[in-house]
Amino acid sequence: MAFTLTLKPEVEQRLRELAEAEHRSMHKTVEVAIEAYLDRQERDEWTRQAARRVRERNAEFYEMLGDR
Repeated sequence: MAFTLTLKPEVEQRLRELAEAEHRSMHKTVEVAIEAYLDRQERDEWTRQAARRVRERNAEFYEMLGDR
């Protein structure tokens, strides 16, 4: 998929510097950043679901702790 990405000048400069430091194109640097963001979102969602399961499974125990 192709699209145009408009960045603030200071963000573009930071991106350019990072890309140069990592010896890759700005395009590839943005692609890597998006992939990392998507992976992090997926892990965060998995963590939220796991925490919800633990809360549901242990609701009675947590209620008992709150009564003390």
